[in-house]
Amino acid sequence: MIILQDRGKKFRDPVHGFIHMTEAELEIINSPVFQRTRNIKQLSLGHYVYHGAEHSRFGHMIGAAHIAGLAYDSLKKNSKSEKIDLDDRDRATLRIAALLHDVGHTPFSHSLETILDKPHEDYSQKLVESYFEDMIKKADVDVDDVNSLIKGVYSKPFLNNIVSGQLDVDRLDYLLRDTYYSGVTYGRYDLGRIIEEMAIRHDKFVVLQGGYEAVEQLIFARYQMYQQVYFHKTKRSFELMLWMCAKILKEQKALDYPSLDDLENDSGISKYIQRDDRWFLNEIFGSKDPRVVIIADMIKKRKPYWEIYSPVSYRSEPSNIRTEPDNSTNSLGVIQNAFFLATSDLGIEEHEFLKDDISRSPYKLMPDYAISDIDETEGTSISIYYENRDFVEPIEKRSHIVYTLAKNPPSMIRGFVIPKKYPLVREHFRKTFDYCLPERS
Repeated sequence: MIILQDRGKKFRDPVHGFIHMTEAELEIINSPVFQRTRNIKQLSLGHYVYHGAEHSRFGHMIGAAHIAGLAYDSLKKNSKSEKIDLDDRDRATLRIAALLHDVGHTPFSHSLETILDKPHEDYSQKLVESYFEDMIKKADVDVDDVNSLIKGVYSKPFLNNIVSGQLDVDRLDYLLRDTYYSGVTYGRYDLGRIIEEMAIRHDKFVVLQGGYEAVEQLIFARYQMYQQVYFHKTKRSFELMLWMCAKILKEQKALDYPSLDDLENDSGISKYIQRDDRWFLNEIFGSKDPRVVIIADMIKKRKPYWEIYSPVSYRSEPSNIRTEPDNSTNSLGVIQNAFFLATSDLGIEEHEFLKDDISRSPYKLMPDYAISDIDETEGTSISIYYENRDFVEPIEKRSHIVYTLAKNPPSMIRGFVIPKKYPLVREHFRKTFDYCLPERS
């Protein structure tokens, strides 16, 4: 008897080239819930700054599944001497978990997530259980195993790192994809080398020593992408404007977004399919609330709120490179708190001032690493394996770059004000903080 191979379908991806999807994966991709992610932009309103960055969660999820398959193949090839139990079902489970890890995202990705009562991961897991179950079973994969991988609690711990870890397929794809569509170079790194060096040693996920430099490169790339793209002042201004609109609508109980419980029935699923970027823009453009009307009109005309303080614009004093990097962020915290308390007296309404206080480490150090001698392989660190000595250690124990970046994450204490109130704020800052904002018109 001749057994035909699963023909599936090839996707031509601008980042990874041809990506093959099986028939079962294709059924998941073609479902209305998955297709919804075509209309959720990966970088929210990032295309208002980097005009090419109009890519969606759809392409990212397909790319993540592709990398998951490559990572599995490399793990198996590089770990033949280990007594591990890996089979085709693990590979299929891994790819489907990567394919569905972001299916629960809100409109405009992370911009509106804090408005919801639950994070997008919870929505993804709920949809895996309530909507995708039958499709997943057709791939001979257990639904609980898919969710276990998304949560990072799969029975084979070394596979958790591929879907939920510091070297997971999520960031391995989004750094290259966001870099490509943004037209920048900051997020480039050697994906092929990292994949090639993935292995299992002593029942743990590791990168062989030949991949050390490529991992270090990736961590630095992530740091630079936060600094230059994800935390860009205009991008953040527009994202906070979206957030303020959502906050106002939610307070008015006018933001009809499905709850987790709603996803258990067909009507809730139908509603969820419609809740994408276009839906939210229609909500704010159709709002009668005067505050939302003003912000929505500014978004439509690409007019952001204006930055009034940030680590880039404010320097309290020259840095002393022989001691430590500039600590202007500490001073900005004082300015931000003082200004926030003064907004009412200045006649600045809540929706006219947007406070940005965001920090994201490009790498998380092993717990208590700096002061403890705990097991080197514990925690979430990326572990490097040295074949000649047969030992594993976190990359930060060798890399001064990684350790320094982890200890000094990009931090953006920043404020934005509606343009019509900028002259008033400028005068207030001059008198109160001896801080001279530039003239704007």
